[in-house]
Parts: sequence; C-alpha cells; structure tokens
Amino acid sequence: MTYLSNILSERYLKKVAKLSTIGIFIVLFFTIIFHFFDHTHFNGFGKKEDEEKKLLNRIYFTMTTFSSTGYGDISPGSTPVKLITMLLQFSLVVAMLGGVLEF
Repeated sequence: MTYLSNILSERYLKKVAKLSTIGIFIVLFFTIIFHFFDHTHFNGFGKKEDEEKKLLNRIYFTMTTFSSTGYGDISPGSTPVKLITMLLQFSLVVAMLGGVLEF
C-alpha cells in the first residue's frame, strides 16, 4: 500500500507532469526543425510519400530517434540532419539522466 500511495502522491505526479511536458516540448521542437528539410535529407522517404505525409513523417522520425527505437526504415541522409539528430539523441540522454537522478 505504501508504494501505491507514493505513486499517487502529489509530488510524484508533479514530477511526471514536468517530465512529460519537457518530453512533448522536445518532440515538437525537433519535429518543427525537421519539417524544414525535404525528403532528400532523409533515407527512406520518397518524394511523393513525403509530400503527402510530411508532418507525420517528421513526427515519426523524431519519435523513433528520441525513443532510441531506430527502426532502420528511416535515417538521416545529410550532414545538417545528422547533426540535428545527434542533438536530439543527446537530449534523450540528458532527459533520461535527469529522470533517473530526480526520482
């Protein structure tokens, strides 16, 4: 019962809300940045598919990178996108360390 009361404590819920807000901000921030690059900067997107589903493709790329899943179907194809992707991956490391150290 103590574990359940700790999970439902206001302090714990505030931490979860704070980390979730930061995570959402990071995903939206990088999705917007990646949205400025066309399909030629990514391996795995065709021109037609990318024109029809550009926002979805950028959110998908951001989430698979940020979650460190990396399905292998999409990868950065240009130096600028590779550098931005590395920054996104670094933010995941920082977020994970922050979450571990805070709890």
